[in-house]
Amino acid sequence: MRGIEVLVTGADQRQGLSVIRSLGRRGVSVLAAGPFTSSMGFYSRYAAAQWVYPSPTDRPAEFSASLIGAIQKYQVKIVMPVVESTLVAVNQYRAEIEKHASLAMASREAVDLSLDKNRQIRLAQENGIPVPKTCTPSSLEEAEQSIQGFVFPVVLKPSVKPSVSGALGADFKVSFMDSWETLKERLAIYFRCNALPVIQELCVGNGIGCGVLMDRGKALCCYQYHRGRENHPTGGVPVRYESMELWPHVRDYSVRMLKAMNWNGVAQVEWKNIPGTQKVVLMEVNGRFWASLPGAIHAGMDFPFWLYELWTGRTGTYDKPYRTGIASRYLRGDLNRLELVLRGNNGCTSVPLPPRQREVLDFLLDFFRRRVKADIHSWSDPAPGLREARDILSEFLKRFTRKISQGRT
Repeated sequence: MRGIEVLVTGADQRQGLSVIRSLGRRGVSVLAAGPFTSSMGFYSRYAAAQWVYPSPTDRPAEFSASLIGAIQKYQVKIVMPVVESTLVAVNQYRAEIEKHASLAMASREAVDLSLDKNRQIRLAQENGIPVPKTCTPSSLEEAEQSIQGFVFPVVLKPSVKPSVSGALGADFKVSFMDSWETLKERLAIYFRCNALPVIQELCVGNGIGCGVLMDRGKALCCYQYHRGRENHPTGGVPVRYESMELWPHVRDYSVRMLKAMNWNGVAQVEWKNIPGTQKVVLMEVNGRFWASLPGAIHAGMDFPFWLYELWTGRTGTYDKPYRTGIASRYLRGDLNRLELVLRGNNGCTSVPLPPRQREVLDFLLDFFRRRVKADIHSWSDPAPGLREARDILSEFLKRFTRKISQGRT
């Protein structure tokens, strides 16, 4: 059997699909790996083979063993951990995996740092990078004292995500607290599970992402985009976003941060832009391919293939102009956001929702704007998009049927 060059994890996510397509279109053979038999990347014409692995979150040791089995069966040369769950598990078992294939990711220490928000904040402050007002209390008493100068609402998130799943795991997602009473209730769960909380003042403004490819302290290329619509109106994963001109200070801050982290490979640095200015504050560093990667590729920034070239010693000239004003959207996520706005389901009463009429109009007009591309649908690789359309219709049909049956009882 002829070997496959690259194993790509996260085939169930849009960034995983984008990596599969990027490499496949350049003639690189890809083993698409994901946690479900229905992973969208499995339907891509650019997936030479498919591999289903156990949950990297709940069963990391079995995930590692499964990955090694795939590497051996298909004679894989390079592994690209695309989503965070697989990045964490691969980093944990990297010594065993690296005996069989090269890992296209940063060092163990750098990856650990990228997963620790508290250490990121401290490192940013040490390097003159602006951050929101932040505290990391170790008790309720310390928290009450530390937030005396804060203005509610505040953002609460774990410094390092605890190894919990199910209903309890939802308590450790990024959340918005309107008052000390609600914050205190959630903090009690953190301390009960020995999870270090990060509390930040909510920065209301435009989300900005900066994608970077680093090579031993040098930025090979940078790309900036505006996170126009996010899956939740108060903030979250972008579902409609647009490439924009690279601001010099965003490039400087992003590269400075990644150099301080001794980063090598791809990363995304997330910022919040203060309205009416070009000032930004750091949100976090994601040491992996980011969810809105499809938009970067639409704009001409082929990060996955360039990472492949970097790892195979064939780097080119990547620091060149990209197309600005190119928008992309994740239809399923955009639909979910539209529903939240129409229902008035904000989750944070201090942050107003956008007007419903404007949200509906923007959503519909995007179907006719030529500069708006799709994250999943592709005319040259239609099967994943058709699968997404089927899943959307199936989901709404089930909900519609359930509502009818509930109305009859």
